[in-house]
Amino acid sequence: MQKEVLIFEKRGFPSIKIFDKHFEIKAIDHWAYRSFKYSEIKEIFHYNPNKTWWRKLYIQMSYTAQLFSNNEPKILKVLLRNGGEWTYKTSSTYDPQFRKALNVINRKLC
Repeated sequence: MQKEVLIFEKRGFPSIKIFDKHFEIKAIDHWAYRSFKYSEIKEIFHYNPNKTWWRKLYIQMSYTAQLFSNNEPKILKVLLRNGGEWTYKTSSTYDPQFRKALNVINRKLC
């Protein structure tokens, strides 16, 4: 059995289990973990979809978009070397433990 390096579980974020040779992510609204080997991953990143230029323009032009844009979830995206991608919704708030888990995964990708 592989030793678990880190487990992250918090409301509003996907659950992450980090092992020596792979990691597992469980979406907020799903019951099963999805396993990823570090060798399969091209890139993993966390971003705010409201920071694209067309979304900024929409937010500036729409009053209702201005009201709700800060409450929209951020996205965790996992890009695979074979061209596949997985996206997970996360909370719009910052969490240092979640950032730490992503940094551990990114260090193992290199």
